[in-house]
Amino acid sequence: MGYFKGEISMEKTKKFSASILIATLLLGTMGLLMMVESSKTSTIVDESPHIVAGYAYVAKRDYRLNPEHPPLIKMAAGLPLAFQDVNFIEGRQSWVEDINGQWSGGSEFLHWQGNDPRQIMFWSRLGPTIITLLIGVLIFIWARQLYGSTAGLFALTLFVFSPTFLAHGPLVTTDAGAAFAFIFASYFFFKYLYNQNRKNLIWAGVAFGIAQLMKFSLILIVPFFTVAVIMWVVFKDRQGKVWSLQTLNRVMLYFGKLMLIGIIGLIVVYPVYAYTVSNYPVERQVADTIWTLNSHPWNTNPDSAAQGVGPSGIPAVVVTMAENPVLRPYAQFFLGHLMVFQRVAGGNTVYYLGDVAESAWLSYFPVVFFLKEPTALFILLSIATSAVFIAFFRQINTTTKNLPGVKEKLKKIIDVKSEWISKYFLETSFLFFIFFYWFVSIIGNLNIGVRHVLPTFPFIYIVLAGILHRWLHPGINLKGLPLLEQIKSVFSTIMKQWTKGGVIAILLLWYILSSLSAFPHMLAYFNELVGGPANGHKYVVDSNLDWGQDMYGLQEYVEKNNIEKIKVDYFGGSSPEYFLGNKYERFNPFDPGEREGWIAVSGTLMMNGRGIPTKGFQGSTTHYRWIEEYEPVEIIGHSIFIYYIPGE
Repeated sequence: MGYFKGEISMEKTKKFSASILIATLLLGTMGLLMMVESSKTSTIVDESPHIVAGYAYVAKRDYRLNPEHPPLIKMAAGLPLAFQDVNFIEGRQSWVEDINGQWSGGSEFLHWQGNDPRQIMFWSRLGPTIITLLIGVLIFIWARQLYGSTAGLFALTLFVFSPTFLAHGPLVTTDAGAAFAFIFASYFFFKYLYNQNRKNLIWAGVAFGIAQLMKFSLILIVPFFTVAVIMWVVFKDRQGKVWSLQTLNRVMLYFGKLMLIGIIGLIVVYPVYAYTVSNYPVERQVADTIWTLNSHPWNTNPDSAAQGVGPSGIPAVVVTMAENPVLRPYAQFFLGHLMVFQRVAGGNTVYYLGDVAESAWLSYFPVVFFLKEPTALFILLSIATSAVFIAFFRQINTTTKNLPGVKEKLKKIIDVKSEWISKYFLETSFLFFIFFYWFVSIIGNLNIGVRHVLPTFPFIYIVLAGILHRWLHPGINLKGLPLLEQIKSVFSTIMKQWTKGGVIAILLLWYILSSLSAFPHMLAYFNELVGGPANGHKYVVDSNLDWGQDMYGLQEYVEKNNIEKIKVDYFGGSSPEYFLGNKYERFNPFDPGEREGWIAVSGTLMMNGRGIPTKGFQGSTTHYRWIEEYEPVEIIGHSIFIYYIPGE
């Protein structure tokens, strides 16, 4: 029964089984798809700073670059490079003089240090690809433990052919790493809840620490685990006895255990950060920290930079820690947290459904999720939701129909809800996390892409697998029925199972084919409801469609068509000058005199210059309106639009 101790039926784990073989083949297929996708994907916007920073952490043990993200994903990318013959940027201004010169340093490292950017991209993406595959391993293991092998394979299939995971899994960014961290930490935390011993407590703490090294949004694990613990005490430990001193004592006891998990996690964080700052000069770290935090909104002395002093308030504590040789690893850790809070508050320029703004839309993530995930998934979710509501209200109706008054019925409904939460505690906890994470994302001020809610996807897959498993196996009550009625009931149940199973199989096949229809341009996937990737730019751009992934395709197109000169307005992490050489010319869309000849425009920049300014947006949104008069000659990977405009 694993650590669920008989709460739900499960298939005994075997050393080898057909399901494990199928799971291995599925994960191997995903790995192959990601490697092919990666080979055709040029450096996207966020990758160059992450890669140069990761190499600096591993090979130079210096954390001056990209402190706004934890090190683990970047170190996974930088580790293979440490064994390659690459030239670093040690003599460059971006490393010697600039404060956090990650953008210029990243481009220099890839393109202007005598390195091969394609080779660097290949090796640096191996680590994130492996971490993404580990998500699938956890999904399969957990769903299999809970609901059996078939459900485990179903959940794994949803993951393996997820267009969003296939697109973002191999990239050197923190999104897939965050998804891994959430499910990894959650697995060991709930394992501890169901089997509370010292070993599981330590593992929960270690997993929590590893999660904090993946992405700073993993701080959301703290409120998630806190609510889960309260639910555990109320619905499992004390079984509904909410208003009592014993319940309060139990809650406080579990809070103490949560603190132990947090302390273990912070202990795990320390050696990793200590390694990455060991060659980062103390005076440089302090100066960089002061400069960065002087503009932080939590700095209680906004004139600190002009006065030539350090920040006040919470930022001052981080500066003090940076000056301490023992605490400086934690100073870098907390500096990253402060930078993330500052980044989220700042917003970003976004094109969304024809509008352009720097502040967020509440509808953004639900709409983009609906556009970017396969239609079959929404049908499966609808079936599962309907099945849950039907089963719940059927039980309510059965248990309350003979009760005399409204008060008794309400009490019974509350009892049934409590029973359901207790019986389906894990599923309830997962659903809370999904809604909580989505709520935080929706009210935040960053609308960059569906990738930001990626950590909720594994939990959606597992819950969906569990609900559909129970929908397919409702159980048969033959007690008291005549033999003929028993036979009819069994036959009817089998027929229903076959019908339901056929529907699920068809939808799963549709899901797979829909996802693969965009291969190898998975980043630009949009579902059938909006006409696929070809129409994606009409709705949203940035990491949903165009993140700079098609520079290789542009290079091939220019060479194949013998284009001598092409004006380029590119959004991404690659260098057009490097890949196009003397054929490249920078394009200024504001200058009417440049609007002739061959022109290549990234979809993100083009749509940002064609939208309607909203929410007080002050930037230009008209500088690409003129291009609406022309049809593109070619669209590279759905993200780079190529025009040929004859001269007058």
